[in-house]
Amino acid sequence: MKKYFLLLILLFGVECISQSITVDTNTYTVPELVTDVLVNKSCIPVTNIAWRTGNTNGYGSSNGIGYFENTNSAFPLTNGVILSTGNVANAVGPNTSQLNDGNSSWAGDSDLEATLLAAGITMNSTNATVLEFDFVPFSSNFDFQFLFASEEYGNFQCQFSDAFAFLLTNNSTGVTTNLAVIPNSTTPISVVTIRNSLYNSSCSSENENYFETFNGGSEASGSATNFNGQTVSMSASSNTLVPNTTYHIKLVIADRQDNQADSAI
Repeated sequence: MKKYFLLLILLFGVECISQSITVDTNTYTVPELVTDVLVNKSCIPVTNIAWRTGNTNGYGSSNGIGYFENTNSAFPLTNGVILSTGNVANAVGPNTSQLNDGNSSWAGDSDLEATLLAAGITMNSTNATVLEFDFVPFSSNFDFQFLFASEEYGNFQCQFSDAFAFLLTNNSTGVTTNLAVIPNSTTPISVVTIRNSLYNSSCSSENENYFETFNGGSEASGSATNFNGQTVSMSASSNTLVPNTTYHIKLVIADRQDNQADSAI
């Protein structure tokens, strides 16, 4: 099962290089984003869809879940789901403003914090957007493509570990694995685990080959998104699924400590 989603996911248009992504929060309900966009296979049972973002749970804040399309050939993804730690509508490029959406009532996520702590990264999270569901695979593998974008890049990339996790749980065994990791490692996806010191020399580069684009300076006006930087397109995949077994997927992204400098997948 090979699906595409965006931590931003988009539609190529080679004739409009300077175009930004579009974000739509009305065409699909959140359950439809799961069934019709992320999974998009009528033969795969999907149940127990749940979500949490700024405008749910009484937080009184921003909606961080939507659908995106892309007409910028410089941006690597075509269309899919975008999850943001701020107002998803403000993810639209170019990169002309600082994204600091969300309020202090919008809670973080303990599962994401535990995932980072297992890798030696302390994170007091806030403004978490979560999308989760159960599914039953009929084959042993699937592959989701994603990229991670953040306002932290450049200015605050040395210490603000905004992060994303793709947690896959075998409901029969209870074993959970984070599939959103640096390739060939168990290192989670975060601002502090993928960064390039060219854009902030106060700290060293980390896995800089997976950092793709800094959208500041002269690049800002042509940016497909309103985020300062982004990773390369990466894969959250597994080839060890047990067919006809129920699995749980939890996608979660959150800010570190405060609502300043939003991030998205």
